Amino acid sequence: MSQTENPTTMNQHQGGTSKDERTDDQRKQDAQLAERLSGLIEDANSRVVPLCNMIRKHIETASAQDQADQNQDELTNKVKPLLQQAEKILNETHGMIKGADPDNKISSKARSNQKAFQATPEEQRLAEALKVMIEEVGGIIDWARDKIDNLPKAKKDLGPLLDALSQPLTQIVGGVGMLLAGVLNLVGNLLKGIGLDSLFKSIVGAMGLKDILSGLGFGDLFSN
Repeated sequence: MSQTENPTTMNQHQGGTSKDERTDDQRKQDAQLAERLSGLIEDANSRVVPLCNMIRKHIETASAQDQADQNQDELTNKVKPLLQQAEKILNETHGMIKGADPDNKISSKARSNQKAFQATPEEQRLAEALKVMIEEVGGIIDWARDKIDNLPKAKKDLGPLLDALSQPLTQIVGGVGMLLAGVLNLVGNLLKGIGLDSLFKSIVGAMGLKDILSGLGFGDLFSN
């Protein structure tokens, strides 16, 4: 174990153990995998976050207008391609994450390897990248749904696209969870620290990962 690791993030097991049950080889392999996944998610973030910012700007502008001046068709025409582009990027990223474990060899070992977990710097980097993706993409989905509630035409046109965007986000989180379950524990703690733990819980719940994570000793993520 590196002496430079942050003690607040090293020990992420519910029971508070300071021992990582992974062997040195497993820990090294997981670190290498985390580094590859970090690159994929960080690249996706670099392209998706600006799209989220543009979506927010267009919807804020429309929402701030008097009802008589709102052009919901124009809003749809501006936001629709941005949502579609973001969905495409996330779908591509999910495909590449699946490609990191084509035969499910890693995921079949992950559940037994990470009952006790001390995050490597690579795993901390991956957790931070995934936290940004959930915060930005998941955040804009929830925010936009709320905002267009008062824009019935835009809601009809954009609502299904927001639902579609949520699917690859959920799949990415699930894909990482099946490969490196302990990283999701880090992500959950990061999002809890900024008040977004309910968003994380809904995504994990949609993938059916709650029982898996609880079985690995990460049940505290789902406590109130």
